[in-house]
Parts: sequence; C-alpha cells; structure tokens
Amino acid sequence: MNVLKKLYILLFSMILSLTCSLSAQNEQLSTCGTVTNSKSLEFYKSIQNDVKNYEQEFLTLSSKNNKPGIKVVNSIPIKAHVLRYSDGSGGISTSDIHDAIANLNTIFSEAYLEFFLCDGINYIEDDDLVHVKKGDDTTLTETHNTPGLINIYFSHHIENASNQSICGYSNNTFRNDFIMMSNYCASNISSLAHEMGHFFSLIHTHGPDNNSMTSELVDGSNCDTDGDGICDTPADPKLSSDNVDDACNYIGTKTDTNGDLYTPDTGNIMSYASKACRTFFTSQQLSRMYGFYHAAKNYLACPSFNANFSVDNYQSCEDNLTVNFTSTCSNISKWEWDVDSDGVVDYTTENPTHSYTSGIYDVTLTVSNKSKTIRKTYSNFIKVGTEPKILNEDFESFEMAGDKGWTAIDVSKNGYNWYMNSGETSSDGTGPHNDYTSGEGLGKYIYAEASGAKPGDVAEFISPCINVDYPNSELEFAYHMFGDHTGELHVDIKTKDGYVNDVIPPLYGNQQEHQDDDFLIKNVNLSRYTHQTINIRFRAVRGESWDGDIAIDGIFIKTIHTPISDETIYKVYPNPIKKDLLFVKSNNPLETNSREHVNFEISNLVGQRFLWGKVSNQPIDVSSLSSGTYLLTLTSGHSRVMKKIIK
Repeated sequence: MNVLKKLYILLFSMILSLTCSLSAQNEQLSTCGTVTNSKSLEFYKSIQNDVKNYEQEFLTLSSKNNKPGIKVVNSIPIKAHVLRYSDGSGGISTSDIHDAIANLNTIFSEAYLEFFLCDGINYIEDDDLVHVKKGDDTTLTETHNTPGLINIYFSHHIENASNQSICGYSNNTFRNDFIMMSNYCASNISSLAHEMGHFFSLIHTHGPDNNSMTSELVDGSNCDTDGDGICDTPADPKLSSDNVDDACNYIGTKTDTNGDLYTPDTGNIMSYASKACRTFFTSQQLSRMYGFYHAAKNYLACPSFNANFSVDNYQSCEDNLTVNFTSTCSNISKWEWDVDSDGVVDYTTENPTHSYTSGIYDVTLTVSNKSKTIRKTYSNFIKVGTEPKILNEDFESFEMAGDKGWTAIDVSKNGYNWYMNSGETSSDGTGPHNDYTSGEGLGKYIYAEASGAKPGDVAEFISPCINVDYPNSELEFAYHMFGDHTGELHVDIKTKDGYVNDVIPPLYGNQQEHQDDDFLIKNVNLSRYTHQTINIRFRAVRGESWDGDIAIDGIFIKTIHTPISDETIYKVYPNPIKKDLLFVKSNNPLETNSREHVNFEISNLVGQRFLWGKVSNQPIDVSSLSSGTYLLTLTSGHSRVMKKIIK
C-alpha cells in the first residue's frame, strides 16, 4: 500500500471516529453485523434442552452465590488479535484491550462468567487483512484462529456485505468461536458486551430479523417463542434514534397486532438503543448465557493456563467412591479444590484424593499463577450409587443427556458430545427425522452431534449402574446412523474389573439407506454378566465431516425366560476342541421351519467376542483362537444356551 493511500485511509478513519464521537449519544446500533440466521437457530435448537436444564441450575447457583464466602465463576479464555498495517501502525492499544476485558467482566459477573487474556496478543501486520469485510474473513480466521479460545479480532475498520461500517459481529456456530470488533466500538462498554451476548446465544431484543417488525406481543403471551425468546425482555419494535430520545426514553407510537403500545427497555444491552443507553442484561438473559456456555462452550480452555483436570474414576455403582484428581496444567502455583458442591475449599494440593458417599456432585477447581486466578465448575461430574431399579429408557422425561445418572462425555474436548433432541437434528442430510419410541417427531432421543468437531473425536454416553439379575438378560437399543461422513458406534460394558470394549461388532458408516428410514435394533447378550453390576457405554467416533450424526433411543434390559440347556437339543463336540474344528448338532424341531435359524457366538469369559455367525451343517473353524477356555452361546429366537468350551 503506498504512503498517499495509507494517509488518505487514516485521515478518513479520523474523520469517521470524530463524527462517531460527536454523535455517540444518538447513535443507534445499526452497526451490529451479527445476523441470527437459520444455521445459528438450528445450532441452538440442537442443544436447547441442555441449555434449559442449566438455566434451572443457574437459579440454584444464584441462591448459593448470595451466601458469604461462596462464589462459583467460570473463567473463559480470550485470544486477542490486533490487525495493523504492514509497517505496524493502526492497531488498538494494549491498555484498551485490558480495559475492554475488564468491562466485560463487570457486566458478565452476574452470569458467573469471567474472561481473561490467554497467551498474550497476536499482532497481524498485513495491509491486505487490516480491514475486515464480513463474508470475506475466511483467510483471516482460518489462518489465525486459536482452537478452544474466543478469538477477538480488533480492527479500525469493519464493514458488512453492503459496504456499511459496522461495530462488529460474532460467530458461535460449532467451533468457529470468533468476534470481530472495531477499535472504536471496543472502547464502548456495551458494544463488546453486545457481541459477546450474541456469542453466548442471545438474540436482539427485537428478534432475529432486522428487517421486519417483531411478532412478540406486548402482553407477553408468546414471549418464549417470538422476539428474542426470553420472557423478561419486553416486546421490542426495534429501537433507534427515531424512537429513543437523548435521555434514553422510548418515544415511539407503534402498537402490536393486538393494538397494544410497545414499552421496550432501552437499557438492555441486546437492544438497538444508543450505546450510551445500554447498560445491563436481564436475569433470564444471564441464565441463558450461563446455560449456553455449559451446554455448548464448556471446552474453552487456555492451553498454557487452565483449570482442567482428569480423574481415575467419576462413577460408582456402590455407595462409596474414592477419586484421585490430577491437575492437567503445569503452569500453576496454587490450587483450590471444591470437590463436593458445598462452596468450601476442600484441598489445596495439586493432585488430591477424595472419598465420596452416595450422591451427585459438582467439582470446582480454582488455579493461580503469578499474574492471574481462574476457575471452572464441572456440573454433575461425580456420580455415586446412582442405580435405577430397571433400565427401560426412552428419554422422554430427560431434560438433557446427562440426566438420571447417565453421563455424556466429550472425551476429545473438542465439542463432540451427546445431546438430547426431538425431531430432526440441526444439520441437513444427517440424523433421524423422529425418535424411535414415539416416531412422531415429538419424542426425544440422544444423539452425537458431528458438526463443529474434528475427525476421530470421541464422545461417550454411559448408563447408570445396572444389576443383571437373571441369566438370560439382553440389552436392546435402537440406533440411527445416516450421513455422507458417518463415523462409528461402539458398545462397551464396564464391570468391577474395568471395560470390555466392543461387546458387539462396531457399527461403521451409514446403517440406514435413507435419512427418513426407521431406527434399527441391536441386541447384546448379557448372560455372561449375570449377578453383576455393570455400566453400558455407547462410544461414538466422529467421521470425516459434519454430516454424520449418530442417534440412539429405546434402551432397555429384557429377560428371555426360555433358556435352552438340554444336550438332546444341541450337541457340541469335540470338547476340548481337536484339529481346530468345532461341531454343533441341532435336534431342534423348530429348525425345520426355514424362517428359524441358530446363531452362534464365541467369546472369552469376560465377554470379548472372537467368532460369530449362523450354525450350519459345516463345522466351525476355530483356528484363529489361541489355547484357552471360551464361552459358546447358541441362540434361536428367544431361546439361548451357553456352554464353556476348551481349546
């Protein structure tokens, strides 16, 4: 860029800034570039049940945090990117960035969210990138975004697709995680908070459409579905300098479809009132942001300084559990652990051990180094003695995937997890149209959302403790796997000795031929776990791209009451096996019916399968088995016989 052109742009920017400063009191927020499009709404819809559950938790937390000495806050890392010309000129100052983050923390403290700068400031000195145009930012974000952080780009000029100057915009869908912010607007208390509100799922108070009148009624009768979908923000006809005076009074005369005069709140940060008027979020807005963080953005963590930890166990079927905690960040000088949800620091060592009794517990870790302190709360993290009398789960009474002793885990910590849903998932061309148990689009199911994650990411969905009381028990579940890049579904079982992986052959890729095909059914023989207490783990592995949602539903344990145990019906020989051949002779008269057949399965004594198929007139080739004792299971209809065999 030549010197004359650069001087012209700098002069233009100075004139623009002066004009903005002189008219700041009357400036409306037509300069917000965030558009709540269908993609954003679908993303929120896919997790809204989880969000609502955390909103209820927020109310409990509000009561707890009012007590002396108790304060639960979640620290969220920001990566600051300063856009400058190639010669290093034109960037926002470091002090202005720190002031902007301090302003955020003042406003978001009531949402129990706080922000901190992670790993310094990234200066991007490039004449071609210094100005940002919405829609043309892919090169900038793909090159400079730091995964797992909120990336805020500060530029002295941002414009929308219509070439209008804007304050900024945000992108929270999946793992994009960035905010574009003009230097001038960053210094305003409400502007960055407005964009951060969008990042945490808030909509403008006048609703998602900037070009049409809100459909929300003044009487509030449709407040949860129209406008911004939040009921303690009054219906808003879209505020501007035309209907808000210099004293922040609404002076408009528009009425809703019932003829009622609008009485919007000009002080709400998510409104289009002038920046000077906007000062606060409502209680429900605060709870919505808190819920969205926990449901969708809880993976945010600074790689060099975080409050993450690992445990050797987090669930027990017994009424007691000893857990060893391990802090996973080395750049820490002080640890404070609240391991049992009571708001009291229990340990100050790096890697404590705690013994739990029956219950479900949050864990909060606060860590410090020389310059800062951050903290993070893991909700419903430890589960002890959570055991249903029976397992027959259609998820209809669930509010989120982690209800009723079930546990959903983002193993890879990249945002790949199990969620509760009804109807279609948020991504076109993948996932079921309906649940399995009702089949009407209104019922609920659990699914692993592939959008926004990385290939190979793992998500686990683990059952509460289950007693296998009868020798002919079987696990049945329904599954739906459709999409061009569907990954894998594994089923594992945990006993007191640890996990037995892949108790049935893993399911790879598409299992349905069409998206609207019904769920399919799988059965897992549990007889080998008779008189044991187990957990069932559904383990999803994400495919190569976003179009690979995996859904499960209708999970229950059934007992087959007609075992086959008579040698006159099935004869297995020779036993011990000789010459790597095993013969199975059937005298079952039902098998004269061509619709009936006998399945066999050979596993070790802890349930790991090695061979399976249909019994025929040919011997079973067991040459692949090493020497040892195995379990042969023969199944016909609802009948089953199990025999130990020796090779």
